[in-house]
Amino acid sequence: MRRLPVQMIGLSLICASLSFAQHDPLRTAFQTIDSLYNSGSYLRAEVEARRLLEYANLNDTMYVEIHKYIAYALIAQGKTDLGKERFAMLLSLSPAYTLDPVLTSPKILAVFNEAKRDFISTKRSLQEAVFNPINEHGSSVSYRSMIFPGWEQYYTGRKTSGIIFLSAGILTLGSGLTFEILRSSARQDYLSERTLAEIDNKYKIYNRYYRAEIASFAAFVITYIISEIDVITASHSTVILQSNLLPVGQSGITIALTF
Repeated sequence: MRRLPVQMIGLSLICASLSFAQHDPLRTAFQTIDSLYNSGSYLRAEVEARRLLEYANLNDTMYVEIHKYIAYALIAQGKTDLGKERFAMLLSLSPAYTLDPVLTSPKILAVFNEAKRDFISTKRSLQEAVFNPINEHGSSVSYRSMIFPGWEQYYTGRKTSGIIFLSAGILTLGSGLTFEILRSSARQDYLSERTLAEIDNKYKIYNRYYRAEIASFAAFVITYIISEIDVITASHSTVILQSNLLPVGQSGITIALTF
């Protein structure tokens, strides 16, 4: 009988915890999104999931779940490429994330697996291109080339290459930042709409800016990598071959080959 008060206190705490959880706005929002998705309201589920991103107190686990719901909803609407891009965002937060093959539809699972393969391949390529030492003689890449493409070429007297890479870097990075601003504004526009027709119309505008932003930043990354490779290969473009055809002490023949 002495344990009864302790048990009652424990039961009260459990009830209070459950009551709090039921009124948790985040939990309610996730339940709403799940309900909309399961009922076939994919566009509404997507919009509600995007609205959930506006919450300030989200942790990485919550972001992963939101991106998953958005990807699911996009794929269900036939927007496979956008769903794949959303899975890439999910993987950037949780690279080891996996989907249950038993509980996940084959179509969604196929898109996720493709996104994961591309994510791993891109990550490996960037690491090899930027961080792995290509120079067998051990000299390091100048900090100028690591800050912005074209700077090192221009600094070392390769004016034409420098101007080309600088221009490409400024153009692609500037375009990416511009489209990011436009995309952010368009996102607010479609999230503020309430009718499905207007949501779909505003979303198409947002999606155009979003894809242009991704393409611009991807082009900048490619420009950066090519510039790095150009700097590294240019620093080893001259190979000196010495042929000592005459006896020691007499002049030899030095051949310089430039690639």
